[in-house]
Amino acid sequence: MNDVSDATGLGRRAIFAAAAGAATLSAVPAAPRAQPAADPARPILIRGAHVLSMDSQVGDMPLGDILIERGTIRAVAPNIEAAGAQVIDGAGRIAMPGMVNGHIHLAQTMQRGLSTEHSFVGYFQTIVLRHSNRMTPADVKLADQAGGLEQIASGVTTVMDWSRETMSPDHADAAIEGLDAAGIRAVLAYTAPPIPQGGDAAAIHGRMVDHAKALKAGRLAASDGLIQLWTCLQGPDFTPLEPALVDMRRLAEIGVPIAIHTGASIYANRKPRLLAQLDAAGLLNDRLQIVHANNHEDDEYKLAADKGVMLASTPEVELRMGHGHPSFFKAAAAGMRVSVGTDIPSMVGGGLLPQLRVAMAAELHRLNLIAIAATRTVAQTPPVTARQMLEFATIGGARGLGLDRVTGSITPGKRADIILVRTDQPLTTPVSDPAGLVLLQASAGDIETVIVDGRIRKQGGRLSDEGAPALFRRLQDRAEEMAAAASRG
Repeated sequence: MNDVSDATGLGRRAIFAAAAGAATLSAVPAAPRAQPAADPARPILIRGAHVLSMDSQVGDMPLGDILIERGTIRAVAPNIEAAGAQVIDGAGRIAMPGMVNGHIHLAQTMQRGLSTEHSFVGYFQTIVLRHSNRMTPADVKLADQAGGLEQIASGVTTVMDWSRETMSPDHADAAIEGLDAAGIRAVLAYTAPPIPQGGDAAAIHGRMVDHAKALKAGRLAASDGLIQLWTCLQGPDFTPLEPALVDMRRLAEIGVPIAIHTGASIYANRKPRLLAQLDAAGLLNDRLQIVHANNHEDDEYKLAADKGVMLASTPEVELRMGHGHPSFFKAAAAGMRVSVGTDIPSMVGGGLLPQLRVAMAAELHRLNLIAIAATRTVAQTPPVTARQMLEFATIGGARGLGLDRVTGSITPGKRADIILVRTDQPLTTPVSDPAGLVLLQASAGDIETVIVDGRIRKQGGRLSDEGAPALFRRLQDRAEEMAAAASRG
């Protein structure tokens, strides 16, 4: 294929090839060294790991075993005997729950890196209006599968995929196929598509509602719970209030959670006291997730907490684009269920660890400035800890998606979503504080093993999917084609 270029510098083959080559070398080598157990009924025993369970009842174990049977965590103890189990050596490894990405536009994996220098407006003008609207169902399947594998490679076992690209029932089916092929636990947030001028909103949304109901009752019900359905829409900070409320009521008919973006400083139609208005309309409840939500009035976070509302924060994108200071600290302090996400793959990647580091630094900076202004010094012990940040990414993130009975901690009875982090690598030796090491020192390359729902998806530092290299080559080719089309307008 010929090189393609435009005024923004998008699409040059050398840039694409370098990016794709780096991703392939680090995350999806051509010759995986290990494969999942051939017999899914065979137990898996992780032996001799340092266990960070994220469960106060189970606790942490400097030397612990984890037994997995048929996808479920059966036991966590210092020493477990399990004849016939597939044994994974945990010596020199930290075992912890897989991380939960509470908000990502996963199909935009196809536009990786194109928002490196985008503002909020530039992102919408380029990615949303010139790329997302062009994606076919086959594109969505390809990008969701590739994006799911990237998340797995970085230690994420659950994603909330706000799928702006599910513009039709066929797109939604394709998204499910891609997520299923990746083998990741997922929430698919099915979008309410934009209504063309003169279009019949009731008919278009009615078709989507009927299809979503069929998905929920049929295909997803048979998926063993690995993929769940939500809905998402623009929301009242992007449209007039009354039509937005009508949309939210219509989507509530499906009986699944609704996600909306709210409360960011850069939203031109941001409405004061929006959460109170939603509460007055009977739409503030435990089936609502608000995203970003940086600048709601302080008392509204408590109001939202009292009604069980979930919140997702994406620290790096929010700080870069001008949404405001990440809200999840004050939301969590108010009692809200909070998750952390990566948001747009066109700008940032690498899973949740970079997001947690950015958020921790930003919050400590804010608190330090307050302390210096008041006392001319800072706290001797930082008020935000590495352990707290990892909780946001695991059990807290699971609560923030209503999945804490399923995942988020190494707890007997929960599904086995577990990662192993090596502690004998250049970035991870010596070990003094295991939580601090994972949060502040480890990289995706140090995450050696990833288990999702009891199935090994990464082992020996390599993805177990033998088709991954070819998949990423297809993604490369299609990304070039789309960049060329976008450059023509």
